[in-house]
Amino acid sequence: MPERFDVYRFEIDRPGEAPETRWSFAPMQGVRYAGRDEPLDANPLGNEAAETGQSVPAGHVEAPEGTTMASLDPPVLDIPGRGRVDLHAVIGATAGSADELGHLVRWRPRG
Repeated sequence: MPERFDVYRFEIDRPGEAPETRWSFAPMQGVRYAGRDEPLDANPLGNEAAETGQSVPAGHVEAPEGTTMASLDPPVLDIPGRGRVDLHAVIGATAGSADELGHLVRWRPRG
């Protein structure tokens, strides 16, 4: 039986910029945000005001049995015999492609 992982979508709003959509395996509550666990001086946007919007269920991913989450945000799966797979490429959230994983990982958007 395949493993199933829920996926959530949320937005980061920075003053004067278009909202940035982010994906995660964990639901995020809307809060002030300063970056992805980076020291403020390591992130050029770290000192600027930003808001994390409330997450919404976006769908789920089905992967082979034994697959585990390697990272919640960004969402990365560890597939036995295949290694780590960035979910962004699987769901089409980046310019990357995961066509060769079509038989292993299936994205089921919420419909």
